[in-house]
Amino acid sequence: MKTRKFTWILSVVLLLFIFQSVNIVKADDDDYERDEHGRYERYEKDDDDHEEWEEEEEYENRYYIQENQIQPSYWNIWTRDTIASLTDTLPFQEPKEVTVELNGKSGRFYIVPMEGQLLISGEKMAKFFGAEYTFYQESRIFEASTNQVELIVRAGSNVVYENMVKTPMPTKAQYFEKSVFLPVSVMANAFGYRVNWDEANGNITMTKMM
Repeated sequence: MKTRKFTWILSVVLLLFIFQSVNIVKADDDDYERDEHGRYERYEKDDDDHEEWEEEEEYENRYYIQENQIQPSYWNIWTRDTIASLTDTLPFQEPKEVTVELNGKSGRFYIVPMEGQLLISGEKMAKFFGAEYTFYQESRIFEASTNQVELIVRAGSNVVYENMVKTPMPTKAQYFEKSVFLPVSVMANAFGYRVNWDEANGNITMTKMM
C-alpha cells in the first residue's frame, strides 16, 4: 500500500515538473515570431497593436532604473544605462536649431535638451547618415538600419533594440513634431560615430570612430 502511494505521489510530481517546463519554453518562444527566413522577430512591423512594448516599463523598472543616482553628464556618449545625468553640463539648455557636421557635409536639426541628453529626430538623423529607416505612425515605432546595425525604438520607452538585443537608453524617446526624438549619442555611437561639441562655432560634429 505504501509503495503504491509513493509511486502515485512521484508520478504527480513528475507531471507537474514536466508541465512547468513546457510552460517556460512556451513563454520564451511566445516573445518572438519567426519571419520568412526563419529568424525571430521581436514585434510585428505594422501599425497594429504592439502589446510586446507594453511590457517594457516593467523591464525597465526591474533592470535599469536606478533612482537618485547622479553622474557627470555624458550626453555625447551612449553609456547604455539610465542613470540620471547632470543637465547643467549640456552645451545648451533650450530647444533650438543646431548645425550638425558629418563627413564633410552639414545639416540643420531641431534639438531638444531633456534629462541631461540632447534629443534629435531619428528619421532626419537616419536620412543624414544615409541609413534605411521606417516610422510607424500609429504605434510611434521607429527603426533605422545600415549593413551592420539595426535600431528599433518606440516613443515613450527608454529601451532600444540594438540588433534585436534589448538595450537601455539614457532617457526615454519622445514624440515631437510627428517624429521620434532620441538621444543624439544613441544613433551616432551605434552607427560608429563619435559626437563632439564645437564651442567656437556652436555646432555638433561627428567623426568616425577608429
